[in-house]
Amino acid sequence: MRRSLDAESTATLVRAFITFRIDYCNYVLAGAPKALTDKLQRVLNAAARITSDTGKYDLAFRQLLHEKLHWLDIGGRVTFKLLVVVY
Repeated sequence: MRRSLDAESTATLVRAFITFRIDYCNYVLAGAPKALTDKLQRVLNAAARITSDTGKYDLAFRQLLHEKLHWLDIGGRVTFKLLVVVY
């Protein structure tokens, strides 16, 4: 299905179905064990690879995740969302 969509449509679908679900219950993830957040990080990494059409072992993947897509890691996302609510 990825081959039939352009980059912008793919990014929109990934944001709608994956990142929204990850961000939905951030309050529950505060203080969660690392094993749980690692599983969610793998889902987020797979979503970033689909969005950018990169391979699993590309060297610039971390740079892509943070600088091009402007996505935080799971721990950073949870902290950011909690700080926004507190502010």
